[in-house]
Amino acid sequence: MKLEDISVLVVDDSDHIRTLFAMTFKKIGIKKIHYAADGADGLERYKNEKPTITFLDNMLPKMSGMEVLKEIRGLRSDAIVVIISAVSSLEAVQEAKSKGASYYLVKPYMPSKIEELMNKLLNIERSAP
Repeated sequence: MKLEDISVLVVDDSDHIRTLFAMTFKKIGIKKIHYAADGADGLERYKNEKPTITFLDNMLPKMSGMEVLKEIRGLRSDAIVVIISAVSSLEAVQEAKSKGASYYLVKPYMPSKIEELMNKLLNIERSAP
């Protein structure tokens, strides 16, 4: 997938986390970045923007990350959705995977991990410098 074709949706109620993701994506070269601060808005943004990949916090106001994930899966079974959470228990990871999460990322994260994950999940093609 070409870098310029990628669009990202970040659904997290923390301004700080949304800013960190934005900085990371801009550094990679991704320009189409969308945000939502709660689950209900995140689902609406997903429907409107149809992102290539969605980073979805598990603990959100209005709708939980698991509820949003279920709705996204109902809209598109092949959607790439990464659950981001401070909870690292085996049960939480298994629940997310069983509900269709493509990956489970534990906060805090390093920007290099996001870049590595994007390359892995999207097989990003970069043009030669």
